[in-house]
Amino acid sequence: MKSYLPNDIKDENRKIIFDILLQHPELAKVEITEKTAISFVTVSKIVNFFESVGILKATGESREGSGGLGRKRTVYRFVENSYVTIGIQIIGNKITAVLVNLHSQVINSYSLETEIPFYREDFTMVFEKVINQMKAKASKTNSIVLGIGIGVDGAINTRKKTIRMKTKEYKEQDFLYEDIMGNLKSNLPIILENDVNASTVAEFRNLENHGSSLTDLVHITLGDGIGAGIIINKKLHRGINSSAGELEYMCFDPDYRKNPSSVGWLESKIGIKNLFEKEDIQTRVDYISKNLALTITSIISILDIHEIIIGGKTIDLFPDAILKSTKKYVEQYTEWTPNISLSHLEHSAALGAAILILQQEIQKVISGS
Repeated sequence: MKSYLPNDIKDENRKIIFDILLQHPELAKVEITEKTAISFVTVSKIVNFFESVGILKATGESREGSGGLGRKRTVYRFVENSYVTIGIQIIGNKITAVLVNLHSQVINSYSLETEIPFYREDFTMVFEKVINQMKAKASKTNSIVLGIGIGVDGAINTRKKTIRMKTKEYKEQDFLYEDIMGNLKSNLPIILENDVNASTVAEFRNLENHGSSLTDLVHITLGDGIGAGIIINKKLHRGINSSAGELEYMCFDPDYRKNPSSVGWLESKIGIKNLFEKEDIQTRVDYISKNLALTITSIISILDIHEIIIGGKTIDLFPDAILKSTKKYVEQYTEWTPNISLSHLEHSAALGAAILILQQEIQKVISGS
């Protein structure tokens, strides 16, 4: 049986109160005590600590005690912009950066295009330009930047310590993870995440913010390639090599053989560049939907996940038609009716990457480490 040290309990209490403040941005100490099983003395110490690090600020207002009795209560306001993170998504030549606050809201953004690939050493100049722009934006809101999250269009293998990315010849190549991270010079913590995983985190948080109580989610994107992010029990599922959701390798052809530099079977079928070989719109929609429905069926038959979000450049070509057709084929194949919907989030990979680094770094602020 695990024993808990005093510091474990202190950190847990701080996390509980922080989460309450995310939901209730203006509270008095007694009101926090009433919402938890934590003593008033402990709550008071934590509130004072949060005030000292800038997470809370006394509003100057006060409230009467319960029933109008007792001493007045000082009200504290949650300062959502006190700490922020930078999220960056790199898709093709387009780089989009967002500044995300403690409520996981985008408070500023910046974008540019470059011909320099992410995996090249001279990408450092582009990276520094983006970070400097975002730091300047953060200074205008008096925000402390905690870290940088990057969502990149590539397959990250933590066992091999590689990132598999497409080259301009539309072939795939492995690049050393540590070499790329070494090029990204910054005095801030950096995490690198697959863009689809990052987008999935953003989609999940968006559903939570709109009152959804789901615990599991699959987010599938179709564009130049195809990939999925998977959340199980509210946690991003990466797998042993961080390769969970690499749908390009899903195969429904028993005679297919992949070579080292080619894309996987499914991507070779419904990657966006292959779709224009189809003659008319209805044929394209039907072709995409059948393969997408087979993919969804394979995933939900194993994981039993009800919530599916689809998006990406391919889906954006004919969103309503693909959604309707995909639902039809999934039901045809399984007789199940999972909740399949379209993605409407902008810059979701950047937002999700920012949320991931925020979750990591805000814990250090809360714990005082």
